[in-house]
Amino acid sequence: KPGRGNNPVIFVNWLDAIRFANWMHNGQFSGDTETGAYTLGPVGPTGVPLGDWTGLPRNDDAIWWIPSEDEWYKAAYYNPGDSTYWSYATQSNSTPGNVIGSGANQANYRTSPGDIFSVTQSGSYSSTQNYLTDVGAFSGSASAYGTFDQSGNTYDWNDLTGASGSSRGLRGGDWFSGAFGLSSSFRYTFVPSFENDIIGF
Repeated sequence: KPGRGNNPVIFVNWLDAIRFANWMHNGQFSGDTETGAYTLGPVGPTGVPLGDWTGLPRNDDAIWWIPSEDEWYKAAYYNPGDSTYWSYATQSNSTPGNVIGSGANQANYRTSPGDIFSVTQSGSYSSTQNYLTDVGAFSGSASAYGTFDQSGNTYDWNDLTGASGSSRGLRGGDWFSGAFGLSSSFRYTFVPSFENDIIGF
């Protein structure tokens, strides 16, 4: 959509995410999204692979892939100073604020009390408002590995253990969730075909 070029991509299911990983694996120019990091096999007329595509394992030679839950978790919460884990992906154990900018420990989510949205700093919800923020808009709140928005903005797909299975993971919270959704202790698992406006990768 116009004006959203630096926002996270939303309405993507896990299959969309692994096809993007294949596109990256293949150098972005071959157009092949069915093989590379993951092998999808033959597809039907709607683009869904024939047979069981849910929870495909990544290939051993993958260059780009959807991180396992452990990989995602370490990139988000690891504290290299004492080899422990933060509660939030903003290098903090304290609940983040939600003011866009260079402040420390800030994220795009709905605060409590007051249910204040980050983008508008208002508790009023509007169906026409874009509540996503540009990736890196909270420039002072990166994880210790330098990743942005692993707390808030959108839930991120992860590959759980990477083994075949009928579900995949989501972590990190989103612009609509409260602080509980951003915390290191919170996780979802969903069928890989699930998608909506609070999920990206």
